[in-house]
Amino acid sequence: MDSRGRTSQSGGYANSNNNNNNNDNNSNSNNNNINSSNNNGNGPVSNGRANGKQRLTAAQQQYIKNLIETHITDNHPDLRPKSHPMDFEEYTDAFLRRYKDHFQLDVPDSLTLQGYLLGSELGAKTYSYRRNTQEKHDKRIHKKDLANVVRRHFDEHSIKETDCIPQFIYKVKNQKKKFKMEFRG
Repeated sequence: MDSRGRTSQSGGYANSNNNNNNNDNNSNSNNNNINSSNNNGNGPVSNGRANGKQRLTAAQQQYIKNLIETHITDNHPDLRPKSHPMDFEEYTDAFLRRYKDHFQLDVPDSLTLQGYLLGSELGAKTYSYRRNTQEKHDKRIHKKDLANVVRRHFDEHSIKETDCIPQFIYKVKNQKKKFKMEFRG
């Protein structure tokens, strides 16, 4: 029978389902009562663990701020001070050698790391050192001297804007293009 006093026609299954639903509702209300009794009206129920982020103390916040400032932001390459483009001593040995070779400057090559090591006491015991003893070892110059020669040569040449600007525009436009053949049929 339902609440109006009529009998259901489903053969009793509806009554058993209704009883199960009523039991579920009763158990849910019992659980809510248990939780509310433990809570004492102080917000959400805690189960012994912290259920959110704990606030940091001022000292901890300052420590993290200092840690971030010193170790995270300073490591980015864009934040490092850039050297002046006219400071040729900052350029690599390979760049200075390429410049010297491209403009055919009458300057001996700079000392390489291998050449520097070869000139040491340990290097004097090697086969390469003994083989080159007939030649003069003063044929090489230091990077600082090569940078000075390159800077003087660079300063001597004036730049013609009528030549540089079209070359620059051409290189920028064709920077990512490679030789392509298109076949149209």
